[in-house]
Amino acid sequence: MTELKSILDLSPAPAFLTPPPPIPESEIRETPGADVVVVGEGLAGLSCALRARQAGADTLIVTASKAPVGRGGSVFAAYSKVMAERGLPRQDLDKFLLEELEARSFQVDQRKFYRFINHSEEAIDWLIDLLRADGVDVVLEDANDDDHDSPTYQPPGTHAFVAKGVTRAGVGITFALQTLEKAYLALGGRILRAHPARRLEKDGARVCAVLAERPDGGYVRVLARRAVVLATGDFSRNREMMRCFCPQYADGFSPERADYDTGFSMGGLFQGEGHLMALWAGAAWQRTWPCAPMIQGSRVCSSLPYGSHRGLRLNARGERYCNEDMNGAYTALTTLREPGGKAYIIWASNYADDIRWRAHGGQRDGPDMTREQILANWEGQLEKGKAIRADTLEEVVDALGLPRETALAEITRYNAHCRAGSDPDFHKAPKYLQEIREAPFYGASLSDRFFFSVLGGPRTNWKLQICDAADEPIPGLYCLGSMIGDFYAGCYNFRIPGENYGACLTFGYLTGGLLGRGEL
Repeated sequence: MTELKSILDLSPAPAFLTPPPPIPESEIRETPGADVVVVGEGLAGLSCALRARQAGADTLIVTASKAPVGRGGSVFAAYSKVMAERGLPRQDLDKFLLEELEARSFQVDQRKFYRFINHSEEAIDWLIDLLRADGVDVVLEDANDDDHDSPTYQPPGTHAFVAKGVTRAGVGITFALQTLEKAYLALGGRILRAHPARRLEKDGARVCAVLAERPDGGYVRVLARRAVVLATGDFSRNREMMRCFCPQYADGFSPERADYDTGFSMGGLFQGEGHLMALWAGAAWQRTWPCAPMIQGSRVCSSLPYGSHRGLRLNARGERYCNEDMNGAYTALTTLREPGGKAYIIWASNYADDIRWRAHGGQRDGPDMTREQILANWEGQLEKGKAIRADTLEEVVDALGLPRETALAEITRYNAHCRAGSDPDFHKAPKYLQEIREAPFYGASLSDRFFFSVLGGPRTNWKLQICDAADEPIPGLYCLGSMIGDFYAGCYNFRIPGENYGACLTFGYLTGGLLGRGEL
């Protein structure tokens, strides 16, 4: 593991470590206060604020956005009343969870990891009750129901929200946000909208206030009698921070500032305002380096809800380069490491019949895709220019620009493995070896990569307190959501679909309750 101290002690120091000049007292227009001040109005911030208010704490949300903001809508929990109602038994997740820690090279704080898993049922059931009372249905999203030992496997437990106008699973987070905000306001919770937080203030060692910019000029000093909770999103559009904390993928994210009200988007989200405020207040950075990107690879000809094409893959030299049994996130990572960051897929018409096809965004136990739907999907990719079709493999290889002799030899070798039911080159499971045999044939590039977010930030203990370089909590300062340090490592691999929002909900629920009761 790279010593992060050496990164933050670069000479000259990164410019973002230097706090801006103090805000003059003459610029402070008002000074409201609350027991708990939550900065940010996404799922984590709203869950925390509502729970604190339910526990009796005077609570105030300070948010840069004009309304609650979220993206997607997949929320994971290890179990729930919805799963029980569907007759799903509790899963033994112990082996799977250890595999997830292995995928993160054990570079994460297991206290936070298992705290999320152990309390996720309690949190999702709390949200389910709120949503049902508000007329929103909670369903289970379809996942990769695959061999448990496959890296594409996902356990059941991904919840989604549907209501009038939205029936596709995984896109209804706005329903949850609206319900949470409605419940919060009904209990007398307060919100300062369009007030981007700029600085934290301390009384000695303790963080005691947030300075936020008013939409009409000047600043408001929000006094926090008990705690400030930062839930301000990621830093993916801060190019300097990306170069320091996630350099391998910095160029994949746009440095252009995003609107605070942006919904689902690609290219990154925010510029790390909460991270910077924490650093200026004395926070250390997480130990895990680099931070984990949330990226996905091409979904052309994917047969799984969270998958990528699992047939033959060739790099720009026409060579097969991997075991293709992987999901979209791992597809992006492996493709980026090939010459020129390019790779290609080749399949045949029989692929539609040889494997099971499940659509992304469907509900659990819904119908498989029909052959007509599969072919229509391929046709749509052809119309978008994402795929090509030809009567011969030679034509496909030439259209993709691959070296003909090498590529055709690899196809011949791969087909022989498929017929033999054994892959001595990359040891792919026999059930995933589908021969490329029936014309017409298809090909596509795997060059599409979608960069969503970056996860990680200030050093954070299991109580979600932000800590200094000596691992001592900074009194009065907490964080939630994608800011939490040492919770992810490597990449966000989507093996637990909805883990990010599940952690936002669970940690917001727990932290808000504890702060509201004065137990933290």
